Amino acid sequence: MSLAFGLFLGVFVFTLLLSMPVAWAMGFATVVYLVVSGQWAMFPVLTEKLFQGMDAFVLIAIPMFLLAGEIFSEGKITQRLVAFADALFGWIRGGIAQVAVGACIFFAGITGVALGEIAALGRIFIPAMVKEGYPAPLAAAIIASASIIGPTIPPSLPIIIYGSVTNVSIGGMFAAAVVPGLLIGAANMLLIAWLSKRLGIKPRRSDHSLATITRTGWGALLPLGMPVLILASILGGLMTPTEASGSSVAYAMVCAFVIYRSLSMSALPAILSRVGLFSGQLIIIVACGSALAWVLGFENTTARLSAAVVSWDLGPIGVMLVANVFMLILGMFIDPSTSIILFGPILATAASAAGIDPLHFGVVMILNLNIGLITPPLGVSLFAAERIAGCGLSAVIRAVIPFIIVNICALLLVSCIPAISLWLPRMAGF
Repeated sequence: MSLAFGLFLGVFVFTLLLSMPVAWAMGFATVVYLVVSGQWAMFPVLTEKLFQGMDAFVLIAIPMFLLAGEIFSEGKITQRLVAFADALFGWIRGGIAQVAVGACIFFAGITGVALGEIAALGRIFIPAMVKEGYPAPLAAAIIASASIIGPTIPPSLPIIIYGSVTNVSIGGMFAAAVVPGLLIGAANMLLIAWLSKRLGIKPRRSDHSLATITRTGWGALLPLGMPVLILASILGGLMTPTEASGSSVAYAMVCAFVIYRSLSMSALPAILSRVGLFSGQLIIIVACGSALAWVLGFENTTARLSAAVVSWDLGPIGVMLVANVFMLILGMFIDPSTSIILFGPILATAASAAGIDPLHFGVVMILNLNIGLITPPLGVSLFAAERIAGCGLSAVIRAVIPFIIVNICALLLVSCIPAISLWLPRMAGF
């Protein structure tokens, strides 16, 4: 390791510890590297690298999917998904908590971000669960854990970022993430049934007749049609992910403004402002991440790590398990988008050198980092759910531990059985 590269890593970590925004930390560390290594002629190229990082057509999908999700959420269309989830899952032991997880699964095909799920569904289900006898910390833990389904099932924003920085097919990643996302949901539902039995919470009296399921399903047909539109159009080769994201916005606007008339034009400025702010933050991180990747290229870091992985001779499963441990720890301290930008290209190349399918490894990385959203000390989903429940963060952390365990068990299944994530993309020709 050169002196310049050592200082580069040291400055980056130090600035993060000082709570500098991660984009500026990456940019500042890159400047330090160029100065110490004496590559003054590269400064004009640095600005070009920053622009190239943002100048990716596929990144347009980020604000588009966010906008579609915001329109659905603000248009109160979420209530239709909740009613359908109640008819399907409300009668199972755990009642309202099962409905919460089911609604998160349905809403995952709209929002693509964990905090969007908590914002849209947490205020509905956390008070409802407390009313039915669930302790407030457990109610918050259930919503926080179910929220990680959102950034797993497409349209997942972490998947879009992963595809853009690793050149892995986003359509293939979308297909590969569907079954693992549903597996996470099923694992949470099984745990809720067991916990509710221990707590003595009886099944709810829920109308789950065929007539009710048909009626609520018909009411939720249009919201549920959006993820189907996205997946079918991409897997069928009719649209690129970017085109599908634009179509999803048009679909959401027709539903909210024309069919349901649940949203007025006066709400658009606030929606566009939120989407623009969040998208801008992500795109700036992507831009500075490309500069950081440029430095890693100078140091030939990717090739060195790939050679090291091959020399370990652990085999695909061994490498995957080691990567899981690293990524789980990483997710505890760094948010998924930043982790993907920083380590996605390096780890994906190393995994490929070990014979791991790029789609399989990509889904495993997304799952690992999403679990980090409910794992202290970062645990942003825990903070968001606790703010709604108002029960104290330490209590929520204790309550979420069983959910972390079952999510990791589901992760290990996906890691050790590639067919779970690969059968659908293989059927679609990826």
